[in-house]
Amino acid sequence: MSLLSTAPLILRRRGGIATALPIIGFAASTGILATVLGGLGAFASRAAASPVGDGPPTAEASNLSFLMSCAIVATVLLVPSAMSLGSAAAKLSLSRRERDLAAVRLVGGTTAQVGALAVADVLAQALIGSLIGLLAHLAVSPALTALDFGMAPFSVGELLMPLWAYPVLVIAATLLAGASAGIGLAGVAISPLGVARDSRIVRMSVVRLIVWAALIVLFIAAFQILPRIVGGIPNGIGVLIAVLAILMALVIGSVNIVGPFVVWVVARIIAAVAPGPALLVGARRLAADPRAGWRAVSGITFGLVIAGFLTLTSMFGNMDETASERALSTALHTGGLLTLGIAAVLAAVSTGVTQTARVLDQARVYRSQHVAGATVSALQRARIAEIAIPLALAAIVAGLSAAGLLAPVMSGGFAVGAVAQYIASALGALGLVALSVAVSAPLVGRVARSDA
Repeated sequence: MSLLSTAPLILRRRGGIATALPIIGFAASTGILATVLGGLGAFASRAAASPVGDGPPTAEASNLSFLMSCAIVATVLLVPSAMSLGSAAAKLSLSRRERDLAAVRLVGGTTAQVGALAVADVLAQALIGSLIGLLAHLAVSPALTALDFGMAPFSVGELLMPLWAYPVLVIAATLLAGASAGIGLAGVAISPLGVARDSRIVRMSVVRLIVWAALIVLFIAAFQILPRIVGGIPNGIGVLIAVLAILMALVIGSVNIVGPFVVWVVARIIAAVAPGPALLVGARRLAADPRAGWRAVSGITFGLVIAGFLTLTSMFGNMDETASERALSTALHTGGLLTLGIAAVLAAVSTGVTQTARVLDQARVYRSQHVAGATVSALQRARIAEIAIPLALAAIVAGLSAAGLLAPVMSGGFAVGAVAQYIASALGALGLVALSVAVSAPLVGRVARSDA
């Protein structure tokens, strides 16, 4: 069987929402990456151009070094999440074509042919989505010049990346999608019997929990020890910021490592003691596929971690004695809200894509349960339970992660305003999830009543 003869089975377009979902994910991922990296470059160019003289520094010059550090931290927080959204979109595109992959195997296609064509399909969607994302980045950049960072406003040229960076970003995003698809092939049942039985082996290890806890402890220890070590080293502050930024990125990334394990454990416990059928069905679905259950709320989890970091900005709210301090307070407030806003966009796209995709992926299950006598309202309740469990766990994991990252700075003190700000941000995240559930809710009834 030739590679070209199998291509139409894979590369054909089903149209509609099944094709649009991965492209939306790739577009959001690339657009946000370009915007975040462009903003970091704007702060870096301002810091490099800051005049150095014998006279007293201006308010902008005195704050640029610290603001540059904050920009690096915000980039470290946002980039992994944007990249994970692109990776999730690649795996979503792959999983949406399980039956096409199985059909190629059934008519004689080899594993190599199936894998090559599946990855090529993901690459095509990633390329289209990345180009759309860059157009969105160029469209929103002029609006970002109105933000007040306590200094002269940025120009559009400053907020854009160098010209050479755009093709590099598109190529990198596309290759990342292809790599994620290649890795994801190992987790997709591409044999005809595997698809028919929907067979997947779920393996979760407590090592995930250990890695997450160890990284938090390592970050706290590094925050306490490294300043004493690098104090006498030239450019020691830069080394300190780089190491802490890397450790912070690892802690943020480990949230998606420990999350599926926690969902798997709690779902199995709830399934064993569930008092009603809706909770039982929802818990069993999560136990059967904890990674997908966590992926549906991973964007919100990251938003909650960012909300925890925003509690720090409230600690600088009383710095109004000098022009420099007022400018720094304004910059921290604007930067914190901008970071949370970008995280909210990531969460909205991630949650909407994954929630809608899960309904489409479970269409056969919804149909069979509806034919067996389950009402649409009962299916909706089971779905709400399936979402509520990982959402509650996401709030706990995010809160603990944010607390671990903030512990070295808070020094045991809490501000009422900071706590209130975190609660408000968390409620906003919960409302975002509720909205995404409501948007995809009519799809449950549609797939349940559709013909098999």
